[in-house]
Amino acid sequence: MTGTLTRAPGIAEVVHDDYAVVLNLARIESQQVPHLFEGSSLEIWVRIDGMRDLEAIVVDVAEAYGVEADTIAADVEAFVAALVELWLVSAD
Repeated sequence: MTGTLTRAPGIAEVVHDDYAVVLNLARIESQQVPHLFEGSSLEIWVRIDGMRDLEAIVVDVAEAYGVEADTIAADVEAFVAALVELWLVSAD
């Protein structure tokens, strides 16, 4: 996955210190359940800001957890791919 990662238009979210609740209002009829992000999923979600690509997010999350980027890269990529499939995120 290449390009800058951005949140989809029509996203409604409530972000607290330790969790985020996200709903895609544009797809409310097909996705009626809000998504809850905690822990590492929250760390990834808050970094999807329209300015970072996947590599930058991997590096930032690795630094936040004090691990090597190679250790978490596949997991971060899989989570971001799931967000794309849910129409919550797109890559420019």
